[in-house]
Amino acid sequence: MKKMPLAIRHMLTFIFVFLTGCQSTAFSEQDDIAALRALDKAYAEQWKAGNADGVMALFTQDATLVPHHGDAPIIGHTAIREFWFNPKYPPTVIPAWDRDPKEFIVSGDMGIVRGRARLVWVYNRVRTTIPEGNYVLIAERQDKGWQIRMLTWNDDPREWIQEALD
Repeated sequence: MKKMPLAIRHMLTFIFVFLTGCQSTAFSEQDDIAALRALDKAYAEQWKAGNADGVMALFTQDATLVPHHGDAPIIGHTAIREFWFNPKYPPTVIPAWDRDPKEFIVSGDMGIVRGRARLVWVYNRVRTTIPEGNYVLIAERQDKGWQIRMLTWNDDPREWIQEALD
């Protein structure tokens, strides 16, 4: 029997521990879902605006990215900024990002958004389109509202459309 990848085991453990340990609060589920929907939308909007600080403000200090294709997790605010917004490399431009959240789960101070997305980005004069992919965003309620605690995504690189820009 094939062993489950470590990153997936960590993510499932995180979900189990936090969701089973969350306490009930006075927040309404409808308000939480609206706030999680807004967080999911803000994430794409900040990327499309090219606002690195805006993107980073959506994450908790101890957030974890679990990238696609089995790449190692990126843990912590500093490491995430270095991964996405390293000044040594050309910036990634996001001209289009359509996110379609399909499911919301809220338990106490933890929330999960699962959805589908279509993404177009330009990096180093190459436009790449991902026709469709999945994502899971795990958020944690903080004093200043919901923030992303863990984010993972996947897509099929065989479906990517790439074109060089002149």
